[in-house]
Amino acid sequence: MGIMSKGGLQVGASPKSSGAHSHKLAHDDIRHISSMLGRLSAQDMKELGLPPSYWRKRLRDIAQSHQLSKGQLGEIDRLIGSLEA
Repeated sequence: MGIMSKGGLQVGASPKSSGAHSHKLAHDDIRHISSMLGRLSAQDMKELGLPPSYWRKRLRDIAQSHQLSKGQLGEIDRLIGSLEA
């Protein structure tokens, strides 16, 4: 059984990648998505075929496939929240 992050993401439900390499991959992916979301307007996302649902799925995939720190989970929750605003 997994735990829930503050934003309701189930964490720990299935085996996850762990270790320094996994942590760096997750960190880099979160940083990339954060950077892209900071640059793209809703119109840009629509024109590029990268709607909010695409970014939410990517963030959920990161949360489900890596062992994340509380800070990383918080950042994912924040990014998902920004997509719903």
